[in-house]
Amino acid sequence: MKTRDAVTGTIAIIGGGVSGTLTAYHLLRQNADARVIVIDPRPKLGLGLAYSTPSLRHLLNVPAGKISALPDEPEHFLNWLRLNHDAEAQPTTFAPRAVFGRYIHSLAEGVDLNQVLASVVGYRANKTGAILRLDTGREVSADVVVLATGNFEPAALPGISEEAIETGAYWHNAWAPETYGNLNPDAPVALIGTGLTGVDVVLRLRELGHRGIITAISRHGVFPNRHADYESLDESAIPAATPATCVAYLRTVHAAIRNGADWRAVIDSLRSTTNELWLALPLREQKRFRRHLQRRWDVVRHRMAPSIADTIDAELKAGTLVLREGHLAAIDAIDIGASVVIRTHAGTESFTAARVINCTGPSMNYRRVGSPLLDRLFKQGLISPGPLGGGFLCAGNGAMIDACGNVSERMFNLGPGRLGSLLESIAVPEIRQQAVQLAELLSERVREVSALDRLATSDVLRRQAEPRMGAVLA
Repeated sequence: MKTRDAVTGTIAIIGGGVSGTLTAYHLLRQNADARVIVIDPRPKLGLGLAYSTPSLRHLLNVPAGKISALPDEPEHFLNWLRLNHDAEAQPTTFAPRAVFGRYIHSLAEGVDLNQVLASVVGYRANKTGAILRLDTGREVSADVVVLATGNFEPAALPGISEEAIETGAYWHNAWAPETYGNLNPDAPVALIGTGLTGVDVVLRLRELGHRGIITAISRHGVFPNRHADYESLDESAIPAATPATCVAYLRTVHAAIRNGADWRAVIDSLRSTTNELWLALPLREQKRFRRHLQRRWDVVRHRMAPSIADTIDAELKAGTLVLREGHLAAIDAIDIGASVVIRTHAGTESFTAARVINCTGPSMNYRRVGSPLLDRLFKQGLISPGPLGGGFLCAGNGAMIDACGNVSERMFNLGPGRLGSLLESIAVPEIRQQAVQLAELLSERVREVSALDRLATSDVLRRQAEPRMGAVLA
């Protein structure tokens, strides 16, 4: 591996979660002719939001045999897991997310990257790249910038009174330790959202000793499905020649299931072609999918580990966990906590809870997440949202596309930000592939820039030497 003194360029990665850490790791693994800097205020790289959980009850929703950080070494995580956490781990083991975070962090410790403990709050483009302004007042020059900003807090919910926020009856961040403080263990709690975040909060409440009834509210009133064994399909259940419409895709999936395939096998057979199928859909069909099929896709695609599904099922059967289908209308503070109003098919309903927790998942409207860096980039026109309004608009290789439609040669992204263009871009199997491909692209880009710099330097030296040579010949 090249020493820092030998490199000719700088690649700055903004964000030290899984996306940023894997990109840095693969850049250095490929001996990129560049100084690699990861900028993040958190001291431990590789954790991010999902993998910094303090709870060992929060499990991966992909088994250990399928979640290696290295695409060319599919058992890399499984072998690490056996050496560092569970000697009896099997390919089908669902490991704790916190342990997977330790695994990603161990990769960062094994390479010679530069870590800067700060947040990037400003971006100034120049001829050779960009100047990044940090919240510490320092500036960092970079030839290439990678936005690996990960996930942000949920979007603001409608109808939340200021008093509900001020009194602590409502908590916006399901991951903040304060969300669970000073809570009567027998008091009722309400969750807004029934996705994997809602499942995590149920587990965390019980782990901390909460015994009260938990009411989970969502528009569809369903939790994610569970993982189970199945016989895999050899090919994608939706052939490439299928007409690019939501109806055609759905009919093809239903036909495969009617013909005897397990529905899990059908869904998982799409893993390698999901984004291709998505990009083939016209914009109107993508909007139709978001409106009518997104939630149905989420509950079958992002499934619960079997042991977690058992816990949720037992809670539902015992009545300690209650599902309510409806749209949130209002949350107001009252003496015992909060009054929650929802709109259902039958009309308006209300109930009370000591605490309400937002479990709707990360916001994808990057114009409203409160990031000083993204706010400035949008204002400068250097980035733009995806066609459906969320994430980033970017090229297939992750290059950012600005407000005028120009594809950047200096700024790239990976991970959740690519959901502006893709349907799937948050799971480790997608992120690891993006990290490898982006590292290859940037390594080649740096080599090209380095070669041009050497050529330019050689040309300047030649021109400087010509007068002297003329004088000697005279």
